[in-house]
Amino acid sequence: MTKDSAVPVEKRSAYRRTRNILLLLIALLLTVLLIQLVLNLLIMPRMKIGQVLLESTLPFSDETLLGMGGITGQANYLTLNEQELQLKYESYPLVRKAFIQKQFPNTLKIVLYGRSPLGLSFQEEDGHIVPIVFDNQGIIIHKGKLEDGLDLPILSGIRFGPVSEGLALPEILQPFFQNMEKLQADSPVLFNQISEIRVNKKSDKNFYLTLFLSSCTTPVLATPDLNDMLLKKILLVMDVLKNKQILKDIEYADFRSDQVVLKMREDV
Repeated sequence: MTKDSAVPVEKRSAYRRTRNILLLLIALLLTVLLIQLVLNLLIMPRMKIGQVLLESTLPFSDETLLGMGGITGQANYLTLNEQELQLKYESYPLVRKAFIQKQFPNTLKIVLYGRSPLGLSFQEEDGHIVPIVFDNQGIIIHKGKLEDGLDLPILSGIRFGPVSEGLALPEILQPFFQNMEKLQADSPVLFNQISEIRVNKKSDKNFYLTLFLSSCTTPVLATPDLNDMLLKKILLVMDVLKNKQILKDIEYADFRSDQVVLKMREDV
């Protein structure tokens, strides 16, 4: 075979290789399209959520909780987006955190952590006094009529604009709310001794507290870093003053420093 006759053979060989590659790519593309078609028409419609594992600290029925997430018997396992469902649940004021997980082949696990009430306050709307309940982050979790038996300290001295469930109280109060949460968790008996806390603003970033205790009517001044040791000291001193029958002569007791200061009434 001459050199000239070898060239067309090489071209034909290259052409066949190119054609085979193109045919292979077309076959792969058709296979992918066929798989997609089978998936969309036959498999996906059949992959419904068959079982929901629901855990929650919220005071609602399973039916209500599933309805909050839009979970029905028609929910599709493959198309359900876990992150979107999580954000949907966490958009509710009473939901602090949501955990969503799909478990193959047809199970959905939902864990909901609710917000715990820390205190309540009141605001005036259209000439009416409206109660609001907030949690340890200052998030308003309830507005309106209170449930029977709800026993929480009242927070006063704060001016509100229009409020609704899900909004947060002023950020300056966040450290104080954290202290109150710790006190509520570690020393619930001491926490329940507080009937009202009045916030006295000194500047945009500073304030002090006026406490009203269930055991006496004499106001107590304290710093925002309220803890169980300070509250024990307050209760002990006020109990001693009560036993000595001199509380009626005291305008207020100041515990904002190491030394307790008693402000006597001017008319005594």
